[in-house]
Amino acid sequence: MDKLPANLAALSVYIDWGTINNFKIILLSIVLEALPFVLFSVVVSGIINNFVSEETIRKIIPRKKLLSIIPAALLGIIFPVCDCGMVPIIRRLVMKGVPLHTAIAFMLAAPIINPVVTAATSFAFKLNGTMVIFRLGTTFLIACLAGWLTSIFFKGNELRADSGHHHACNCCGPHAEKHRSSRMSLSGKLVQTIHDVSSEFFEMGKYLLLGSMLGALSQVMLPRSILLSVGQDTFLSIGVMMLFAFVISVCSAADAFIAASFATSFSPGSLVAFMVFGPMIDLKNTLMLLHSFRTRFVIVLSLIVTIVCGAAAYLINLW
Repeated sequence: MDKLPANLAALSVYIDWGTINNFKIILLSIVLEALPFVLFSVVVSGIINNFVSEETIRKIIPRKKLLSIIPAALLGIIFPVCDCGMVPIIRRLVMKGVPLHTAIAFMLAAPIINPVVTAATSFAFKLNGTMVIFRLGTTFLIACLAGWLTSIFFKGNELRADSGHHHACNCCGPHAEKHRSSRMSLSGKLVQTIHDVSSEFFEMGKYLLLGSMLGALSQVMLPRSILLSVGQDTFLSIGVMMLFAFVISVCSAADAFIAASFATSFSPGSLVAFMVFGPMIDLKNTLMLLHSFRTRFVIVLSLIVTIVCGAAAYLINLW
């Protein structure tokens, strides 16, 4: 025991306390900036989950293909839904008769093209309107093109035969339809909304914290020369950030703050790719898609999003 202080003193020689302090500062800055937007996002999502039925959304969207894809891609302006709950909602919309191409356009665009994410992106990038326009424009292009190609390649609803009785998201559990039932009292809906908000907040909080930690670690651990060599490469930077977005599965209301932490190291196109690709096709969304839709459809949709997103990001780098 007498040697313990000496051992600790020797160990402290190998610890870079400055690096640890920088990590804590970067991590806290990312989390604290993102939390208000995440909280607002889950509150809106909880209200929609319990007070707005999919039938209401279905009535708003036109039935004709060309007249439905564009409004569906812009519907997030009215219904700002988080990407973590989109797949179960889309599955129910398709089951109720909404065309698959319309539902896909809504699923890809709504988590990004909405007031919450727009404000978060603007704030994260210090009111840089160019990054906001690039993100929203790229999202709109991908959503519309994916919806159009879906209408060409797939004629059915592409739902799995056994997906109609299961749900793959905490915010849309087995009793979600019951919660939104018109027979439920107002107080009951309010209680359920609070329950959904708290559950979704802690569920997304895990992804936010993980992504923030990875972003902060990369900033303090990776040599600046490596970041610059990868981050400024026209092609490689895009692929790295898209892969990063897929793995960490961060909420669309918070990913802008993580992307902004790489602003000095990575190209603008790669940052846009990170903020667009992640909310559309990430690890958790892919698993939910595979649970609800046929594998071939999920693969084709993922390829469409990947190719168009990568191409758009490359053009942004050339701009």
